[in-house]
Amino acid sequence: MSQRLLYFLVLVGAGLVLYLSWIPIPKMEQVWFIPADLARWADEERNDDLRTAVPLVPLGLLAGLYLLRQGRPWAQWLLAWVGLSALVLLAEAGQFFLAQRSLFLFDVGWGAAGALAGLSLMAVVRLVYLLASRQQG
Repeated sequence: MSQRLLYFLVLVGAGLVLYLSWIPIPKMEQVWFIPADLARWADEERNDDLRTAVPLVPLGLLAGLYLLRQGRPWAQWLLAWVGLSALVLLAEAGQFFLAQRSLFLFDVGWGAAGALAGLSLMAVVRLVYLLASRQQG
């Protein structure tokens, strides 16, 4: 995967997070590009908080893939998590200005957890790769 494609996918993902957070009525069934089964799941009241984490998992994976390919130190992984968490905070803050939406700090936590899950999965891939490299070398 080229670096430009990776940047593009991260930008699209971040745009989707903001778009879905800022639509006036938070019903995913009304969003044309979301598959019906996923929209039904997301619109269930019991999944209201968890659905915030869902798009952040792939964003964490993409950020982790970039960091992995660049051989970045762990401190930059932490910075990536902070950045993705800031994206969720921005998305939630924007809801303050929408009549049928509300700022909910637990959503920030769920989004940060989703980003952490994606980054963590890629960090595990990094560790497995490093361990395998050491055994062969």
